Amino acid sequence: MKSKIMHAASSIDALKSSGYKSTYNAIAEIVDNSIDANAKNIFIIGEQTASITGDAKEKSIVSFAFLDDGEGMNYETLNSCLSIGVSNKKHKKGMGRFGVGLPQASTFVCNRVEVYSWQNGIDNCQMTYLDWDEIVNDDLNDVEYPQKKSIPEQYKVYLNWRTSDGKQYDFKQNGTLVVWTKCTRVDHRKWNTCVKYMSEDLGRKYRYYIDNDGVNIAMCELTSKDYVELLPNDPLYLISHSQDCLPNDLAVMKQDGYISLPYKKKKDYTENMFEEYLPTDDSPSVVNKKILYFDKGEKREGIVQIKYSVVKKKYYSRLTLNTDKKPGSLPYGSSQRIKNNVGISIVREGREIEFGSFGFYDQYNVPEYRWWGIEINFGSELDAAFGVSNNKQFVDLKPLSKQDMEEYTHDEVKPIWMQLAEEIKPTILAMTERNSKIRDEVPEKDANSDVSSTIGDIVNSAEKRSGEVLEIPEDNKDEEQKKMEVKEALENEGFKECSPDQIKEFQASNVRVITHSGNRNDNFITYSYAASVLIINLNKNHPFYELFVSQFYDKEEQKIAFQILLSALMKSIKELDLQYPDAMDLLTRKINNKIFDYVLDYKNKNN
Repeated sequence: MKSKIMHAASSIDALKSSGYKSTYNAIAEIVDNSIDANAKNIFIIGEQTASITGDAKEKSIVSFAFLDDGEGMNYETLNSCLSIGVSNKKHKKGMGRFGVGLPQASTFVCNRVEVYSWQNGIDNCQMTYLDWDEIVNDDLNDVEYPQKKSIPEQYKVYLNWRTSDGKQYDFKQNGTLVVWTKCTRVDHRKWNTCVKYMSEDLGRKYRYYIDNDGVNIAMCELTSKDYVELLPNDPLYLISHSQDCLPNDLAVMKQDGYISLPYKKKKDYTENMFEEYLPTDDSPSVVNKKILYFDKGEKREGIVQIKYSVVKKKYYSRLTLNTDKKPGSLPYGSSQRIKNNVGISIVREGREIEFGSFGFYDQYNVPEYRWWGIEINFGSELDAAFGVSNNKQFVDLKPLSKQDMEEYTHDEVKPIWMQLAEEIKPTILAMTERNSKIRDEVPEKDANSDVSSTIGDIVNSAEKRSGEVLEIPEDNKDEEQKKMEVKEALENEGFKECSPDQIKEFQASNVRVITHSGNRNDNFITYSYAASVLIINLNKNHPFYELFVSQFYDKEEQKIAFQILLSALMKSIKELDLQYPDAMDLLTRKINNKIFDYVLDYKNKNN
């Protein structure tokens, strides 16, 4: 008896709007099936033709094909593979257990799909197909029985394929070929553009299968025979054979212009950019987080694995990079790929199914977020807990407000997002602070280092010339106490030991502007005194610094200009403070409040 298609003629519009995010997500469904069939080699073959528009030739993709060396399908499996809702999975393990992947993904992209499959030799190849034009025109509701048929002539060259570097592939014993024609939805018309996006998208989705399981996924163009193998695109930057590698020798890195390259693209480019983040020396590399959830009304328990990574110190510290430029402005830190990989990776059965912030951190552009990674990994037995969609495009991880979370305070089974947030949110803060400390490290300065302050010299000179030197009233501390204050202040600036001359120079500074790494919610600008010297402290983790000040503060002229403005402002406030008690504290607090309000308004308007 023929397998039913499920209201075929009237279902086409619904299937074509089936919620895939892109052509590449639909392609991933076919790759899933190949991997579930234990394929070790998968070719994605595009056909690009040139159509003449006026005097210009415009290339466009007209078909896709997917060839694998998996187990192949027998007659019964092939007969039902294009029926929606029929799954051959007898248990929950595996990627494609929902029974919608092949027909739904195919319909999303094209109007005709042909499936060829063979076991024990290519001569046993059988074929079945769906053609939506035929189904709609003839009001068909059945999938045709599989028939013995050879694969199309243009694909036979790949059955025994040899690459230019000598790799040999043989698809003749067992395998499957899926062909999409009459394509109606292709995100990018040109094959080269398609390869670029597939490299990043599929490279990230299947990074573990490529790296750990030795699955080879290659992209081929039918007419030119171009052949490109996928490398892992790891947003945690831990996989060695990756699209983003750096040289171990930082001298090579500087000589090459601080670029990242695919693994061994050049001899020295073999190093991971990140390392596993371990909060303490004895922390496990993977956190096993126990979760509680309901499945069909029953309370269940499961384990979610969470992995963290952070940038290696040598690739982030100003001490090792040997440049005043920030890592985020260097080529390896400003590449489009690293920007696209800012987020949290949700991995199911070793395959990424979604990537984003999921409300675990602020979504606005913060360059520091490029320098850590998080992965949430679970098995298909937890599909109900995560609300995995049948096309494996989405998980149900909706962020909760503080008020929403209060409703679940006394519940034993809390929303999954809330259970994960209690682990992930503090770790994001800890990783960000760890990176800030590394970036803020300054070379230790010894007793011979110059402690003179450029802004102090400018202020002193100007005030003396105008006869308006603002003398901060002396306190009752003795010389030894003042000396200790100066030593502590200089230690904050990176001076290891202080000589008497350095202490004198410091006390002659009048004013100093320094940066420090506070919390994001701390004030942007604070002040303190050391031996009557005004010290203006700028919080590098404040959103105002991150969004605006960081864009110019490593450039000497702009930095001095900003320090002049701050010094004039704070000195004027201090002068007022001498007349009106607490004016300094009151006005500084008001300035910080206004800066916070203005930045918040700016972000709201630009999101």
